[in-house]
Amino acid sequence: MKELVDKIKNKQRITARTFNVLTLIAGILAFAPFVDGHFLSGAWALAFVGIFLTISFFVLTMMFARRARKMDNLKTGEKLLVHLQLSDEMLKTYADELKRYYKERNTALMWIVGIFFAIIGGAMLFFMEGDERVGFALIIISIVAIIFFVSKFFPWYFYRKNLKGDKQIMIGEKYAYFNGYFHNWDYPLSGLSKVKQIKQPFYGLHLVYYYTDLTWRHTHEIKIPLPNDFDVKPIISHLKLAN
Repeated sequence: MKELVDKIKNKQRITARTFNVLTLIAGILAFAPFVDGHFLSGAWALAFVGIFLTISFFVLTMMFARRARKMDNLKTGEKLLVHLQLSDEMLKTYADELKRYYKERNTALMWIVGIFFAIIGGAMLFFMEGDERVGFALIIISIVAIIFFVSKFFPWYFYRKNLKGDKQIMIGEKYAYFNGYFHNWDYPLSGLSKVKQIKQPFYGLHLVYYYTDLTWRHTHEIKIPLPNDFDVKPIISHLKLAN
């Protein structure tokens, strides 16, 4: 298992380093207008944007650096409860189920948005003249076509991405790593709201965690397939006590 863990990339650290570089670039742009003798001197609008981006990128750097340390805790085993590897069959079952879920959800959203645009667009056409109606109708049709394309593309995209995942499962008390994705509920106004065993659409563990950002509270679900002979009850008990 150690060789498999060593091969897992800590993408959180890569992201933190990327934002660290962006913070430096934004800081240079924020400082440049205050220096005389070049074409950016006195560009105060650029200074304002640069200061805003510097602060934003710095906050993101700190956030992903913290996530990277948590991911390292899983890899070293310090905060690890269980480490398993998906079989090819389990991975295929999981990817198929996720694809089915997103196809159904996106199809429903597509119909809702399509009907909304049709009603609003139809009402607006009554207040327009001939040439304006044609142009507006083309805009509505284009928007609906884009929504249709996106609703069909992303289930396929995530299906292919899941099939190419590393198949690794690492579960800790406050965070988990599953097939290339890091999940974290260990920060303010966040937590684990549900953990239970499931038998459908596959045997495994169902986690529901919530987090709060500027757009208020959100929830995220993870269904993790596990071997049929794996006893998941001790993990569930430990997670409930820790959260």
